[in-house]
Amino acid sequence: MATITVDVAVPDALRPVVDVAALPAAVGDAGPAWLVLSEDGRLARWTPTTGEVQDVARYREERPASEYGGGVRLRLHVSRCGRWAAVVQDRGRYGTVVDLTTGSPALRLDGGDYCCETVPFALAFAEHGGRPVVVHRTDWNRLDVTDLGSGEVLTARDSLDGDEEDAEYDLDYFHGALSPSPDGTRVYDGGWVWQPWGMPAVWSLTAWLHDNPYESEDGPSRAVYPEVSEWNRPVVWIDDGRIAVYDGDDAGNGTVHILDPISIEPRSPGVRWIKAVAKFPWPVGDLGFFTDGEHLLIADEAGLQGVDITSGQQVFAIDGFRPARQDRHTGTLIEVGSATARLWTPPEWTARAG
Repeated sequence: MATITVDVAVPDALRPVVDVAALPAAVGDAGPAWLVLSEDGRLARWTPTTGEVQDVARYREERPASEYGGGVRLRLHVSRCGRWAAVVQDRGRYGTVVDLTTGSPALRLDGGDYCCETVPFALAFAEHGGRPVVVHRTDWNRLDVTDLGSGEVLTARDSLDGDEEDAEYDLDYFHGALSPSPDGTRVYDGGWVWQPWGMPAVWSLTAWLHDNPYESEDGPSRAVYPEVSEWNRPVVWIDDGRIAVYDGDDAGNGTVHILDPISIEPRSPGVRWIKAVAKFPWPVGDLGFFTDGEHLLIADEAGLQGVDITSGQQVFAIDGFRPARQDRHTGTLIEVGSATARLWTPPEWTARAG
């Protein structure tokens, strides 16, 4: 497998870089493009192969991150079609969806202030009926889906609004980082429940938007995996039927869990567990999870390691390469430093949803 990386200069106009997210290639592009959020609030389209920079919008959040603080970090998300971007406050309360064709705010986000400092801002772009939508937290225990073209909330329901008839749907669950499956039909939620304890959940986005507005609360497709203790740990969909989730324990041991979100085991009335198809140890550390569609790619202090998801054995490695984001269109991984960026593209890749 080719493991040669490419180094490019980060244009002065973009420094310091806060975050990047991949954009789909446009007609005439000389290569993959990235949306860059700069420290001064600039949102710019950057093509590393040519160095071209094109300003598209500005971001300015005047609302405080949270009454309680919590180490807020701005996070950038981009829709698959490339028209919409969101800048959100991980470990904070607010965010904004921007229409990149006009540069104007399209949707103001408020995820609520209750324990928001414990999780990334729950948000993911998806598609419904060929239209772009955004899944986003509207309270600590509630998610909604908004049609970006019309502004319509597609998951309107009465639960959590004081209606006693709907009290059965109330979740004792703090929504965390969201990740759509590669085919866009399911959503992974890296949330937690009180003890506190990590409690990853998966449910059908299709069922949620077509059949049951309560699907994200207790629908038939919603299942959890209680065998991890921590949240805010790395996770990645390897393909539509396998999710890699990392966990660490108080004794300093780390474990990778490979989950099959389609295999659900009823444990008690209303409780469904996701089955694990493999587990293997991995040292505790500051990790990032990615994939080439076959292997788990783990970024750690040493670099990037390609790992067999059944055995946990290293298959290949790229020393010193610690990417932070991945392009869902091409599979390209990018590490952005203060003055240079390093990129690597897997030899084979299938474009993903989101």
